[in-house]
Amino acid sequence: MSELENNPFEPIELWDNTMITVKEGDSKKLVDAKHYHIRYVVGESTDKKFVDDGSNKVESMEDKTVYLVSSIHKQRGDPFHYDASAVHSISGKDRIDGRTKHLSRLDFCDGHEIVEVSYESPGVECCPMTKEEAIEKHIPIQYLAGYYLGRKDGLVKIALAKTEIESGDTIFENIHIIPDAVIREMSCLE
Repeated sequence: MSELENNPFEPIELWDNTMITVKEGDSKKLVDAKHYHIRYVVGESTDKKFVDDGSNKVESMEDKTVYLVSSIHKQRGDPFHYDASAVHSISGKDRIDGRTKHLSRLDFCDGHEIVEVSYESPGVECCPMTKEEAIEKHIPIQYLAGYYLGRKDGLVKIALAKTEIESGDTIFENIHIIPDAVIREMSCLE
């Protein structure tokens, strides 16, 4: 792949209020926390449902659903792909509008918490194909957005999720460790 193509899928940050158990000395207690994660929007739909309001009258209700994935990949000469078995959905206009933030890609930045990394990833699963097609494939480029944890010893660490505890502590989850040598591009999201 001589020139890296821009990922057409929009990254968003989602969050939910949650409770987690923390250890304080010898005891454990439940505390309020906020769970965040970064995903790419791969689809949207509006569902129309009909409900009986109890007075022999049927009313229609519309609800919005957004479909999300944690990473996108691209084979040379093929369209962008994602793992269809890993699609996550959220429904409800209030939940989508009130608990999501659309992220924009920046040309250059330094020290941002949220980044998008495109890198050569031999571990990416692709779509169904014949044996001959598989033999012709190369290592795909994977696009991953998440929380930048740092760079050390030639490795970049990106977390796809984080949980912020009311005490101010942050716990990162689903951490990807990517060698610098395979990174094709890193941009910041805000």
